[in-house]
Amino acid sequence: MSTNRIILGLVLLLLLIFPAFNMPYPNTFLIILFLYILLAQSIDLLMGYAGYINMGHICFFGIGAYTFGILWNKGLHLYISFVAGGVAAVLFALLISFPFFRLRGHYFALATFALVKLMEHLTLNLPSLTQGSDGLMVLQGNRMIPMYYLSLFLVVAVIGVTYYITRSRLGLAMASVREQEQIASDFGVPVQRTKTTAMVIAAAFAGLMGSFYTWYTIFINPEMVFGIEIALMPLAMAMLGGSGVIIGPVIGAIFLFIVEETLWTRMAYLHTAAYGLVILLVGLFMPGGLVRLRPFRRALMRVGLYQEI
Repeated sequence: MSTNRIILGLVLLLLLIFPAFNMPYPNTFLIILFLYILLAQSIDLLMGYAGYINMGHICFFGIGAYTFGILWNKGLHLYISFVAGGVAAVLFALLISFPFFRLRGHYFALATFALVKLMEHLTLNLPSLTQGSDGLMVLQGNRMIPMYYLSLFLVVAVIGVTYYITRSRLGLAMASVREQEQIASDFGVPVQRTKTTAMVIAAAFAGLMGSFYTWYTIFINPEMVFGIEIALMPLAMAMLGGSGVIIGPVIGAIFLFIVEETLWTRMAYLHTAAYGLVILLVGLFMPGGLVRLRPFRRALMRVGLYQEI
């Protein structure tokens, strides 16, 4: 058995048995960390492998969160409401894919970022559905342990899907779009379908996590799921760790979330500014992210955890 499989197996085993230690704060810490790993990993499906920076990725998460809350409050079955959150995010991704993929580069990034503010204003101005600025509340309950395993399952799933994509024809098509879209099209790569597929896969994971998040937190409001902070943090994590490398967003999420927790306890008013600063500094001085630095890359390659296309 290869070294990387042994390491991954031990890490997964530890995570599976961790709730048995009955430590509420570490469990909560890991749940939020899983949330950010999933968002960072799913945003990188489009950014790292197809070359499109979707700054509105959090819209899929927010749509899933609100869809679940609205439907469950109306009496729909819990599991159907979960799935509906993911489906709603996928439908939204399909809806915006054609007009938005006509844009490229920073125009695409700016247009998707505008979606975040649009969705925030829509949820504020549709109180009959979303309860507006008062926020949406669902049935209360102690859901820490189920949420822990649900979020862990989604993290494992999104990493597994990303790994599969890097070894598939879809991954090669996404890489060709990232490197030179026009040449890829000239050689017969279905460019629009490739980009849409990447966005839909990313949206499905984010939407499902949004559903679980509402169920876990009991209460959401527009700022919690469409705010600038939660929109920028997964992007900063993916860029810091190393966009386009499977383990990159995971490392970035772990590192930046620990920094964020430290800043929150010591300098509460500065922690949000850290995300923008990270994006700026990574873009200027470390565009490849942490995992592409020579010491990190060598260490990860030694244990077989460095994988990119």
